[in-house]
Amino acid sequence: MSVLKDVPGSEALVRWFGRLPRFHDAYLLEISFFGKGSGLLRIHAWNMTDQVDAQGYFVLDKHAVVILALEGVNAINLTDCDMLPGIIFDLEITKAGEHFRIEWSESYGVNGFIIAKQIQVTLEPGQPK
Repeated sequence: MSVLKDVPGSEALVRWFGRLPRFHDAYLLEISFFGKGSGLLRIHAWNMTDQVDAQGYFVLDKHAVVILALEGVNAINLTDCDMLPGIIFDLEITKAGEHFRIEWSESYGVNGFIIAKQIQVTLEPGQPK
């Protein structure tokens, strides 16, 4: 069961999207790791409406870049790292003992999991620059 709702900053996601996002079809824009076990994931997410545009595509609204800032990273298992941006099929955050496990499968590109002691969520409304 996802524990995203328990991650600091997740209330901003609920305010913006009207719910906790599933990140299905979201773009994984960046995966970065820095010294001393810190890193981040940048994800372009949105709400899909039930409206269709003139070309037959679902209308997307509430675009935002969601940043998962990671501290105390102690395990990384990724494949197809050279395929960024990737498209997320499913993303889930669970607890693994005292750590968080962020795991995703892909529709395209990089997939895998990261285990970190802490996660902080920030949100940048709008499309990525």
